[in-house]
Amino acid sequence: MTNGDVVETVEFGGTAYTRTESGQLVTPEFLALMQSVLTGKIERPADLDDIDPEVKALADELSVIHLPEWRRGAGATVEPTVTRIRQANRVAEYLVKRGVRLHPELEEIRWSPTPGGHPGAFDTGVHITKDEHGQWPVPDPESFYDVDDIVVNQAENGLWCAVHPRGLVHEAPTKSEAHAGLVTQLLRRIEEVG
Repeated sequence: MTNGDVVETVEFGGTAYTRTESGQLVTPEFLALMQSVLTGKIERPADLDDIDPEVKALADELSVIHLPEWRRGAGATVEPTVTRIRQANRVAEYLVKRGVRLHPELEEIRWSPTPGGHPGAFDTGVHITKDEHGQWPVPDPESFYDVDDIVVNQAENGLWCAVHPRGLVHEAPTKSEAHAGLVTQLLRRIEEVG
């Protein structure tokens, strides 16, 4: 057993896996589904075209919800987060039947994605409110990439690692080099977006 000998092999689920050219293990059913999608054999369900526009608008809002930072009284602050509702269409249809509607004129807060960031459902972005003229402002990239949000810690390997909450990281031999390298990345990102 010291030479890396296989003592026993155990397979779970009784499903045969196929190794793709890239080395991924997938089931034959998954390969068949992907082939059907790529060849156009799987059509869009007809009932999706018949969805009430109010239900669709509400379902779009419910499928991925970006919750802002939350402060409740003098208690602790809860960080911004993202949550999903898996059955958004069903929930939206139920809520519309209960009388719930979207009223953009009553909207007090709006979510905006991180400018120049990686698009995705779990981008915490930023929440904005209307300006004094009642208009939605374009978020300032510098507010997303604030230098004051940089945290620098020494890693186990001895290098210093500067991290920004927007997913940027820079490692360097010294703390100041790590911080400066990340500031350079932030400035570059702001220039790209701005």
